[in-house]
Amino acid sequence: MLSRSCYAARLGAFAASLGSDDVPLTGVTSATQERLSVYRNNGRLNRIAALTDAFVNVVQLVGEDYFHALARAYVDRTPAKSANLHEDGAELAAFIRNFEPAADMPYLGDVADVDWRLHRAYFADDADAVDGARLAGLGPERFAAASLRLMPSVALARSSLWPIADILRMHDGGPPARLDAGGQSILIWREAFSVHWQALGMAEAQAVAALMAGASIEAALADTGVDANSLLAQLFGRRLVHAIEVPHHETPI
Repeated sequence: MLSRSCYAARLGAFAASLGSDDVPLTGVTSATQERLSVYRNNGRLNRIAALTDAFVNVVQLVGEDYFHALARAYVDRTPAKSANLHEDGAELAAFIRNFEPAADMPYLGDVADVDWRLHRAYFADDADAVDGARLAGLGPERFAAASLRLMPSVALARSSLWPIADILRMHDGGPPARLDAGGQSILIWREAFSVHWQALGMAEAQAVAALMAGASIEAALADTGVDANSLLAQLFGRRLVHAIEVPHHETPI
């Protein structure tokens, strides 16, 4: 009978063999090795197909053949961390930024980051938006000191160098994006079964990032030059606020 440590070691070796052609599994027949090879290849193809579906804008920029080659390199070097294919791809943006064949497309990693956030927004958990009528009990001071908890689907994509909003517009039928337009930011969220996005100015993105990090409304908006009423009206009007957390350990609204 195998000890726990030996059993764990064998399971680890088996998992490693399933993930890589370079890790042979000892103690099995050649027929089993062939079956494992088929399983391994099918797993690789499934991951590549899922990545192709998730990174739509990257695929449009480079074409399917190029993306499949890129995705295969990613799959071969990045073990899956979940059996759920919808969760595969979290590290692709960072991988692309260090992928030498893509060095002549330095914007591609930031576009991949946008795609991943759009993808995760679609599969984010459902939650109830805060009822605007319940805000009536908060006075101006309590509201300013409160922090916002945004809906699970809300995400912020920011690029310091590349026009990610213009690239998305281009793929929606807009004019060609000018890569020298500078960095842009976008706010992402889901309504029902549809994912939406909106371009944000630098100051708006800074304020939203601070809110998402847990800063109070007053602190997040301070010294940004943002029209606070307009930004908060957008967040509440689109039902992107899940809860308002007031200080002094009071119950969230």
